[in-house]
Order: sequence, then C-alpha cells, then structure tokens
Amino acid sequence: MKTSKIAIIGAGAVGATTAYAILMRNIAAEIVLIDINTIRCAGEVLDLSDALAFYSSSDIRNGTIADTKDADIIVIAAGVAQKPDQPRTELIEKNKEIITSVMKSISPLNPDTIVIMVTNPVDIMTLLAQTLSNIPHNQIFGSGTMLDSQRVNIMLSKKLFVSERSITTYILGEHGDTQFPAWSSAYVGCTPLLEYPGVTKNELDAIAESVRNKAYEIIKCKGATFFGIAACVAALCEYVLFDKHMIVPVSTYIDEFKLCMSMPVVLGRRGIERRIAIRLNDEEGKLLEKSADALKSLIM
Repeated sequence: MKTSKIAIIGAGAVGATTAYAILMRNIAAEIVLIDINTIRCAGEVLDLSDALAFYSSSDIRNGTIADTKDADIIVIAAGVAQKPDQPRTELIEKNKEIITSVMKSISPLNPDTIVIMVTNPVDIMTLLAQTLSNIPHNQIFGSGTMLDSQRVNIMLSKKLFVSERSITTYILGEHGDTQFPAWSSAYVGCTPLLEYPGVTKNELDAIAESVRNKAYEIIKCKGATFFGIAACVAALCEYVLFDKHMIVPVSTYIDEFKLCMSMPVVLGRRGIERRIAIRLNDEEGKLLEKSADALKSLIM
C-alpha cells in the first residue's frame, strides 16, 4: 500500500517551518527535508523529530534529490530570502539560478507529482518551474496570494465580529506590490461585502494596503516571515492529498496573459482542477491588467 510522501526542498526558515506545520496537521506519512546544506538539514530534522512524540504519526527524515522521484508533493522553498525593505522583485536573478538548478536536478518529474512553489517572487518562479518541467502546468502552482487573502479575512473578522470562515475575499494578481482585492466579489455570509452594514470603501482599502505591506513589516521586525506561509503551504498540501476541491487563490498559469499570477482555482489531487471565473468590476479589471503588465516587465 502506497503511503503519502511530501519532499521539501530548502531547509531554511520557511522550509523547516513548513515541515513542522505539515507535521502538526498530520497529513502525510512521510516528510523528507532536502537541502544543499546537509548539516543544517540534519539539525532541523533532529529538532523536528522531537515533535513527533507529542503531535503526529508522520515520519520525518533528511534526504536527497532522489527522494523527489516518488513524492506525491514537492514543495520548493529554496532561495535567497527577502531583506528588510527589499522588494520581492530584487530576488529574481539569484533565485532564477537556484530554481533552474533545482528543476534540472529533479527532472524528469514523476508524471503524478504536484509541485508547490514558495520561493519569491513566487509568480515568476512558478512560471520558470513550469517552463523547465515535463508535467502539465496545472500540476505546478505557487502559494500566491492565499495567505494575503486569509489576512484580509482575519482583519474583516475582527472588524465585523464575524468568523473568518464566513467571509470570502480574494486578493488577486501578483503576489507583491500590484496585488489587489476583488471587493466586488467579496461576501460576508450571503451578503456582498460592499453592502454589509458598517463597511466603507475607505476602510476596505486601508485593510488591503495593510495586508500588502504586512510582509515588509514582519521582515523589518524579525528578519523573515515563515509561520504564516508555512501554515498556508501545509493547508495546500492537505487540499491536494485529500482531494478537497477547495477554492483558493494561488499562482497559476493564465492563458490570457501568458504568465502566472493568483486567481481562484479548484485545488485537488491533480493540482489545479480548473479556474473559477470571478466577477470583476471595471476598476478591478484594470488592476488585473496592471498587475499582469508589471509581471511581464520583469519576465521580459
């Protein structure tokens, strides 16, 4: 009987914390942590293994690239981390080298493998990984704006005194400075957010701005972000392994723009099962095009 296996490439703060988050959710029988720094990787595994007695029935070990060949999911978290006040786009050249090397080392991919890209700038790295892979685009996607969307839901939850599970909002486009909220398609329960009592457009725009800048704030305070994104990636792994068919905004290939950016998709065992059409007003449509143009300028 085949058991589920997740391979995580990159044992830095994000990769190691992602392994911990997956252990906490107890969603995979085997987790393998892989890093060029084998000593650091071994240390992370030794530390993570101490958590097994308290929380999980999974197994975790350090491994090599060969361990990706039979992995159900490969999480790529390798790369240079963002520095305080540094735009994600400044990481492009160095991280392109790293991701190119990673993709070549794990190719050819198992035809059933799902690849989740976490390395920033995630939209550009996701497109690069798709270009270098032998599997369909729907099986390689990036974490995108899923965390940003959840941040909005949590902030709205506190403001409206409604559970975040009853709030549906999507941050779309680039995971970065041109991302934007699709307020016209946001709901609180069955009520459109823009019609919900006590909500003003100015307040919503302030929330969106706060979310857009939150990563910069965290990095300025503590040097890196990893808890939130790790929990996000662990949730994505669960949606895939258990074929949840959850609708989430992740970085996916958009035919109209010939690039990757975040739009709502149905996520299941085959990766992105399909894109969900989302209603955008004229202003939001222009913001989507602006975000695509910003990404195109970085790719070309």
